[in-house]
Amino acid sequence: MTRCGAELPPIGEKMPNQFPQNAWYAVSGAPLLDWGNIMPVRLFDTERIAWRDGDGEIHVWRNQCIHRGMRLQYGFIDGNRLACRYHGWRFGPDGKCALIPAHPDMTPPEDFCVPSSPSCEADGLIWTTIGEPAGPPPDLSEFENLTFCRSIAIDTAPETVQAAADIAQFVPFGAGHTDSACSSRRAATGVVALETSGAGSPQAVVLAIQPVDAGKTQLHVLANAQTADTDRGALRRHYAAWARQFRWHIENRRRIEAVRLPESLPAPESLPV
Repeated sequence: MTRCGAELPPIGEKMPNQFPQNAWYAVSGAPLLDWGNIMPVRLFDTERIAWRDGDGEIHVWRNQCIHRGMRLQYGFIDGNRLACRYHGWRFGPDGKCALIPAHPDMTPPEDFCVPSSPSCEADGLIWTTIGEPAGPPPDLSEFENLTFCRSIAIDTAPETVQAAADIAQFVPFGAGHTDSACSSRRAATGVVALETSGAGSPQAVVLAIQPVDAGKTQLHVLANAQTADTDRGALRRHYAAWARQFRWHIENRRRIEAVRLPESLPAPESLPV
């Protein structure tokens, strides 16, 4: 799981800010958000929702109705609009109020609008920010055939998760990779890439770190499939099991010795959840 003798930062130790608020961060795997669903997300201890409109576009808004403050995560999707559960106010994809059921003939004022955050869908992830990024989200196109595998909550500070990712190792998916060496690099702010070399075709695991708050992290795991014939379901299961072990070692060990997944993965129900 991590390199032999690698030491993680002590719990509670203050570290340099590696997660600027003006950067883009992944907050979910794109396949997890279908039309009709509203997903609550938290970034830097601020509440947001993510939802997909009828045209397939992703939107990230403040998780609060402008009328009575009801959390919009409890609302529902009505066609191409998001409806608040409390009084039924409908908001269009631009965040503006489009309908007030108690006053159906009224045209809502232009400033009746839910605050939104920049957002987009790219490389199998949903990206957003609470600041003002200088450019677009990280470009992960160098990793061909990326497949989203799992999002997993880790009860540890984002800096500690990133430090663990920097020294992480993995056994690649498929046969013929037992002698592969693993290296890591920071591909972008909050993104760590693990890559193999040696026997077999090179593989990569991309870890996108979501700073939930000072003590909690959400980790989004992607892996590249080598060919169009790769069993994507088996690939996802392989790296979902790796992610569960990665979390367990971070949450339960300060000093982690070398632990690698076996070629034959144990049944998921035998691993810590």
